[in-house]
Amino acid sequence: MWPRHHVRSLTATLPEVDAERIGVIGHSLGGHNALFTALYEPRLKAIVSNCGFSSMRKDDLTSWTGPVYMPRIKTEFGNDVLKLPFDFHEIVAALAPRSVLAIAAEKDDDFDVSGVRDVMAATGVVFKLHNAEGRLSAHYLNGPHAFPSDARKTAYEFLDRHLKK
Repeated sequence: MWPRHHVRSLTATLPEVDAERIGVIGHSLGGHNALFTALYEPRLKAIVSNCGFSSMRKDDLTSWTGPVYMPRIKTEFGNDVLKLPFDFHEIVAALAPRSVLAIAAEKDDDFDVSGVRDVMAATGVVFKLHNAEGRLSAHYLNGPHAFPSDARKTAYEFLDRHLKK
């Protein structure tokens, strides 16, 4: 196995790609996986999660515990939020000072919007410590769990603002 610093992605080698300006957008499962991926991939400079998370304290933990997703939430932590070794405020905070946008739907039946507000409030403190307050954003839509055109427009504008030189 190559040492990590020798590994290059195909995307980063393409002549039309500036490897210093790569972003990611994900919706729902893709929304939290965009965050998880960015934890391990520092080349992702701007991250957009649309309807992708809530505070685990305000979520249905059993929905995370499928056999091919996160079964240890059930088997190791007994679906007890107080035993979990992480919550989304820590995940988003760990991305500072990179640019992060959370788009959340007020009528989301999967992720409680008040839990998103909690995460963003807690995370703002960490971004401020990094002098990166302007790189953390939230946008709240009056609608259901979806990625409508106005949310996509917000996501694209965010990426343009944070990735274009």
